[in-house]
Amino acid sequence: MPRPVHVSLAANVVLAGAVATLLWLRPPADAGSAVAPGTAPHEASRGHGPETAGPREVAAGASDTSPPTVLAQFQRLGVTRDVVVNALLGEVHRRWDERFAALEKRYAPRQVPEREYLALARQRDADQVLALKQALGEQDYLAWHKDHTLRMLNVGGVSLSAPEAEQAYRLQREFDEEYAARQMAMEDGVADAADLGRLHAQAQAALDRQLEQLLGAQRFQQMRGISSPIADVQRRYGDLNPTEAQAQAVLRAEEQYLAGEAALAARLKTSSDDTAAIAQTLEAMRAARDQELRRTFGAEAYDAVLRQQDPTYRRLTQFAAAWELQDHELTAAYETLSAFHAGAERTRAAAALREAAGHPVDWPAVRTAIEDSRQQTESSLREVLGPARADRLKQNDLLALP
Repeated sequence: MPRPVHVSLAANVVLAGAVATLLWLRPPADAGSAVAPGTAPHEASRGHGPETAGPREVAAGASDTSPPTVLAQFQRLGVTRDVVVNALLGEVHRRWDERFAALEKRYAPRQVPEREYLALARQRDADQVLALKQALGEQDYLAWHKDHTLRMLNVGGVSLSAPEAEQAYRLQREFDEEYAARQMAMEDGVADAADLGRLHAQAQAALDRQLEQLLGAQRFQQMRGISSPIADVQRRYGDLNPTEAQAQAVLRAEEQYLAGEAALAARLKTSSDDTAAIAQTLEAMRAARDQELRRTFGAEAYDAVLRQQDPTYRRLTQFAAAWELQDHELTAAYETLSAFHAGAERTRAAAALREAAGHPVDWPAVRTAIEDSRQQTESSLREVLGPARADRLKQNDLLALP
């Protein structure tokens, strides 16, 4: 049986309090250990990675007689490492927020000199690393840092072997350290800010090449969260379980549609088609694309997927009972609403294409045409559903446009 909510909340409060107490026993650097105003901020550690050292750092390889770490103490109580880290970071951030507020109060109403902000920010970053190392122990800190770095890097959730994970972690860690060093050099005025973006971009491109060489192009794109076009199609039409051949057919149909749209845009630069004529052309192109997709998947299956992906259809089915819609009424209402939404979108797209080609567009007339279509749709719904139920659909914004 799950624990009552108040027990979990109490446990979190106790954990936060315990972490705060342990941090109180290890006070952060005080004013005497702060970076002096005359000291260059780059002499203070930024604390971006596991290599950061500091005066209070716990040495690696401590003897077995050392007292148990904060993490070990909480793990005996069944508290996970991530919970301990989150509570610890929350307390560190709270304390350093107080120090920044005190700095601003000391200079108020004047602005805090940027140099002092930088110095305090670097102290905070270094202190955060030290707090984690002291709470977790050196080895557990390194393990946490590796897991955290790989989570941030591997947003696509690619499965990595142990050697791949180690190599990817090393590459990303080196990139982060070099990035921090360049940023600090720019902040300290010893590097040209104009060159910083170029150097960062070059370093990122080099990292991407190394990761792609390590994983291969497809797995690298997945790691970055970049799906291949085939994967995108297979996700969008997942209910149909498309084969690769079907996915390729979808891509061809969509490419043909986009090519037709581009050709239409080019033609409009030398023609004077009105908005209605452009909308008819767009409708014919859309119908041709959908017909190809119906041949690919089967008309019934494809139309079913379109309905399930349509927010209007989902709302109609969700509230069918509340709105007293019978199956045939729901179908008729959906077809009426779908035609209105598609037509309004085509009209707006046609006007935008005409305007992009350099022709004037009477936007008030466009809005009037859409409003006329909306009123006709409302009238059709009244005929199908009766005034009361048609009004309920209108009140629930089913006749509204995004």
